[in-house]
Amino acid sequence: MLINLYLYIKIWFIFFRYKNSLPTNSDIKNPAMEIDGWSLNFYWDDEGLLETKFPLIQGFQFVISYRTSLVIGLNNNEHGYLRSEKFDRSIYKLAKKYFPNWIGFQPSRNTYNPELSERMLRIQKVAIWRFEKDIDKDILKAVSPDNDS
Repeated sequence: MLINLYLYIKIWFIFFRYKNSLPTNSDIKNPAMEIDGWSLNFYWDDEGLLETKFPLIQGFQFVISYRTSLVIGLNNNEHGYLRSEKFDRSIYKLAKKYFPNWIGFQPSRNTYNPELSERMLRIQKVAIWRFEKDIDKDILKAVSPDNDS
């Protein structure tokens, strides 16, 4: 509980410091949706998250987590939240306060959409399959008798 309070205050300070520094519009006609391989959350390449400074992206991981759950649908969010639904939602609301016009808060990127939800769930399954395949390959390589290590 105390860790959540510390983290919330830290993120509040980061958001306050970088207030309104994210893009509000895009020149890209069809921005690509990307998946974060570790958290299985989604972002679009025109949102400016890849170009942001480290502390800001650190806070936005919770925003992206909660936003992904909104688009996929709360009932379909089998991969959970980064901390908890309540905490991620509170950071999401905080971000909306300090970045109200950010392109990532467009309604189409923050509301349930069955077609987009299905696409995201398929992409998540493929990402998990690839990750497990790579881990299995690395384990087999490590225990192989031909391994000189």
